[in-house]
Amino acid sequence: MPSIPSTIINLPRMKFNNVEQKKDCLIFKLEPDLRYNPICSYCGQPAAPNRNLNRSVRDLFSFGNVVYVDFTYRNVLCARCGIVVEKLEFVVPYARVTNRLAEAVGRMCMHMNISEVAAYFNLDWKTVQKIDKHYIRQNLDEIPLDDVRIIGMDEVAIKKGHKYFTVIYNLENNQLLRIIEGRDEKVVSKFFEELDDNCKNIKAAAIDMWQAYTNVIETYCPMARIVYNKFHIISCYHKIIDIIRRLEFKKASQEDKKLLRGKRYLLLKNRKKLPPDAEKNLEMLLENNRILNTVYALKEQLQEIWNHVTVASFHRALDAWCEMAKETRIPQLVKFAESLENHRFGLSTYCLYQINTGSIEAHNITIANLRRNARGFHDEEYFKLKIFQAINFKNSL
Repeated sequence: MPSIPSTIINLPRMKFNNVEQKKDCLIFKLEPDLRYNPICSYCGQPAAPNRNLNRSVRDLFSFGNVVYVDFTYRNVLCARCGIVVEKLEFVVPYARVTNRLAEAVGRMCMHMNISEVAAYFNLDWKTVQKIDKHYIRQNLDEIPLDDVRIIGMDEVAIKKGHKYFTVIYNLENNQLLRIIEGRDEKVVSKFFEELDDNCKNIKAAAIDMWQAYTNVIETYCPMARIVYNKFHIISCYHKIIDIIRRLEFKKASQEDKKLLRGKRYLLLKNRKKLPPDAEKNLEMLLENNRILNTVYALKEQLQEIWNHVTVASFHRALDAWCEMAKETRIPQLVKFAESLENHRFGLSTYCLYQINTGSIEAHNITIANLRRNARGFHDEEYFKLKIFQAINFKNSL
C-alpha cells in the first residue's frame, strides 16, 4: 500500500503501517517510528525500550467514518522512574481517545450538554463526562488569593432539599474564586482559613443578610466592611409584594379578582420599563386597591434610599422609610422594616463601598441554566468544574 504522509495523519513519533475499513469505521494501523528514541512519560527523559504493547483509541471522524487508531507502543526502562509507559504526544497514558478528539469533545461540551455531545461522537455519556472533566482541569488556571481585596459571597441552590453551594467572587475583576459545598459557618470558614494572612487585605464584602456569612467575616476579617446586598433587599421586598397580592386576591370580590389576576409582573417590574398599555393597567390596579397602592409606593421609595451618598443621609432616609412602613400596620411590612433597622450599618456601608452582588445574581442564572440543561448533576465535582468554566472562561475572553 502506498505510504500516507505523516503530515496527514499528524501523530508524532508514529509511522503509518496499514488501514482497514469495517462498515463506517476506519482503523489506522501504526507502529513506532524508530528514528526517535522513546521518552519516559513521567520525567520526559530518554529511556530504553523494554517491550512492545498494543493499544486502540478513538480519533476524530474522517470523511464521515468513525476512526480508530491501533498502534504499537512500548514500555520503557527509565533510569529515574523504572519501567513506565513511553510518552506519546497524541494520547495520554491509559486514555481511550486521542488528545485531539478529547479537545474537540471538551470544546463542544462548553456549548452542548453531555448527551448531545455523546450522540454526535457516538461515545458513551460517561466517557464524554470523563473527557470533559479532564479538559476543564487542564485549562483552568490556578486562582491566586494574594491580591483579593473586595469579595462577594452568595448561596446558590444546586438541587431540591436545601442543598447549596456558597460561591465567592473577586468583585474587582468579577472572577469566581471558590465554590464551597454548604453555607454554614464551618464550611465557609475554610475559604478564610485558606486566605490565612491575606484576610487582612479584605477591605469589603458584599453579602446578603445570611447571619452565617456575617459571623465568618467578622471573625476572620474584623477590619473589613460588610455591605448588605441591595439586590437581595429588593428581592425580599418583591416577595412581600407577592404575598400581599395573594392575600388581597383571596379576600377580593369576583369583579376585583378579575382586576388582580395576572398582574403580578406589573407590581414587580420597574415602572419605567413598562409599555404604555401595561402602565395603564398598573394605574387602574393601584387606584382600585389601597393596600397594593401603599405597598407599591413604598417599593419605589425603598429603591431611592441607595441614592444617598453619605452615611448620615442614608440613615435618615432609612429611618423615614421604616417609619412609613410601620405606620401602614401591614404585618409583613412591619417585620421587614424591623429587619432593615437591625441591619442598618451593613446597609449604609454601601455609601463607602458602592458594591453589590448584581453580577453574582447574573452568574447564578448561568449556574441554574447549567443545572437545568444537564437535568441535574450527579457528580458535584464535575458540576463545580462546569461552573468555573462557564464563568471564568467567559471572563477571560
